[in-house]
Amino acid sequence: MSPTRNSRIFLVGLRYSHHARNSGYEAFGPHIEAEALTAPVNFRWTLGRFGWPLSLAFARVTRHPWYSIGAHLTEWHTLARMAASRRCIFHVLYGDTDLWLLRRAHHVTRNRLVASFHQPAEDLRKLGSIERVARHLSAAILVSETQRRYFEEFMPHTRVFVVPHGVNTRFFHPPAAPPGSEVCITVGSHLRDFETLRDAIRLIWEARPEMRFLAVGTRSDKKSWFPDLPDERIRFLDRISDSDLLSAYQGSSLALFAFRQATANNAMLEAMACGLPLVATDIGGIAEYVTPDTGVLCPPRDARALADAAIQLLENRDRRARMSRASRDAAIALDFSNVAARMADVYRRVLEMN
Repeated sequence: MSPTRNSRIFLVGLRYSHHARNSGYEAFGPHIEAEALTAPVNFRWTLGRFGWPLSLAFARVTRHPWYSIGAHLTEWHTLARMAASRRCIFHVLYGDTDLWLLRRAHHVTRNRLVASFHQPAEDLRKLGSIERVARHLSAAILVSETQRRYFEEFMPHTRVFVVPHGVNTRFFHPPAAPPGSEVCITVGSHLRDFETLRDAIRLIWEARPEMRFLAVGTRSDKKSWFPDLPDERIRFLDRISDSDLLSAYQGSSLALFAFRQATANNAMLEAMACGLPLVATDIGGIAEYVTPDTGVLCPPRDARALADAAIQLLENRDRRARMSRASRDAAIALDFSNVAARMADVYRRVLEMN
């Protein structure tokens, strides 16, 4: 599938190392026959012991705090391809962090440059550099309606689009049979409210002492985002394979997410694709992805509400079963093949712009 017969699509950006092989925003690309453009050296933030200080210095020079040398090399590589192309779409996958050099190049090369933005509007506003970058784009592609108002402050509304995040529902799928024991899973660390999550887990244990928890991707060799919770009833899994991640989802009864802010969330969509009912913080764009059929949304920083919602679902198997089916159906609607069709429509509209 291609937006037009004569145009080509190039996806620009480096993968994040914490994304599983079957995860990541760019996975819609194969469904529209897009070509990936990355730097010859695929690194994002570091180059050994000197990489981090160099990237920090480079970010100061560009006045773009999240920008890196790896992103800069990717942009130079893309600029060479852009100079040899005409009337093509160049889509920077992470405009929040990876866009600076190319922001005006498409005007000279007669191509179209679009970028996706993933972070909450208030974080982008504080960053102070997105306005300087995004105002020159052919279009901004957002993953939540909650970001729209911010971008329309400095871009025409006709150049701002919302296309939801996708998920690989072929890889992430429900188990053949329900898990034998009740396990609650949480996955990821970005924009999480772990203090509230920890308190909610303790409240759940007061009502259901037998409850087991899995925390995936919440720690690293150098940093622990999840506050200490020394208890044999919770397991911490980090740097696991895709197959182990799938097994963790499939072996769980419920997914629990406490957010301090959010737009879309990759782990939440994976849990839905595996047929898990959700209990999550109602903040940012979460309600655009989670409906009353698929989960229970709770006020921010309310451990009691999270715990009560989880306990009620754990005690009602029929309701969990209905939510499980609804979660899977909602995820299928956001399969990367369906998201690709929506993205292709945006590309067509961008190519038709003056």
